[in-house]
Amino acid sequence: MPRFGYFASLEEFSPAACLEQVTLAEDAGFETVWVNDHFHPWFDHLADGSEAHGGNCWSWMPAALERTDDVEIGTGVTAVLERYHPANIAHQLATLAELYPDRVFLGLGTGEALNESPLGYDRPDYGERARRTAEAIRAIRALFEGEFVDFDGEFWTLDGANLYTGPDEAPPIHVAGSGPTSARMAGDLGDGYVTVYEDPEKVEGELFPAVERGVAKSARNETLADVEKTVHIHVAYDENESRALEACKPWRCTLLPVVFDMDIADPRYLQAHGDKVGERALRDAFVITDDPQDIVDVTETYVDAGFDQIVYQSSSPDQEAFCDVVATDVMPSF
Repeated sequence: MPRFGYFASLEEFSPAACLEQVTLAEDAGFETVWVNDHFHPWFDHLADGSEAHGGNCWSWMPAALERTDDVEIGTGVTAVLERYHPANIAHQLATLAELYPDRVFLGLGTGEALNESPLGYDRPDYGERARRTAEAIRAIRALFEGEFVDFDGEFWTLDGANLYTGPDEAPPIHVAGSGPTSARMAGDLGDGYVTVYEDPEKVEGELFPAVERGVAKSARNETLADVEKTVHIHVAYDENESRALEACKPWRCTLLPVVFDMDIADPRYLQAHGDKVGERALRDAFVITDDPQDIVDVTETYVDAGFDQIVYQSSSPDQEAFCDVVATDVMPSF
């Protein structure tokens, strides 16, 4: 049976609303909660015209962990490029892991402009971002596993840094990506690989083989099965399908590849261009439905493709109704 995860979107919902959603998710049987780590949201306003949100995940996670009992909570995902030093991430993780053992994980990715550019940092090309991410993973693991660590990398330096509080091993690290370089990094350096709603043929023919190539050079993993494989699926469920569609419209900009490649960080600009994306493209990219069987079907597709964990990012107008549908119609099917 796959594990089921819930995505708490601090850009679509307020921090308080996300806390309420987390308790709904745990009660429904979700095992994990992923939360975005963005400085700017992807859009400026919601479908009803109200302002978007921009809560800080590192301030929010302790409250979410305290409010729940067993669910595992982590970032989906953090970019360690300029605004964070790997030691800052390790320090926060270590404290959370001390307070909530076996309930914390870290998702890492190569990031978007909306994380770094508003703070005045230049946006490196993908190759440099990938090297920074790989080096950050090594530095984070070194801090958990060693004492008074010296680290002299291409991008990051540690000078006798020591984590006095926390476990002797880093919490699980999931590496995100939709291409072979990040997938290979996940197999080599990570405990998990996470991607978004991808063509299953690309997953099986390109991405998982890249993870396996990473495993082949890894000192951590022995087989592809040792790497937890997670897919994030954007879903909107409502008994009225048009309401579900309307709730998804702010996310249209994420269907434009250019927003991931270029130095564009103004949510107003992103949303203005996203508004040009048609409803058909939105329906093709997301699961927008009034029929729970559609969620079962897409889940089955990715379970059959080999994913171990299915994470739903729900833009559903009623999150309680969505959680009930997953609990009563989706989870029992697996």
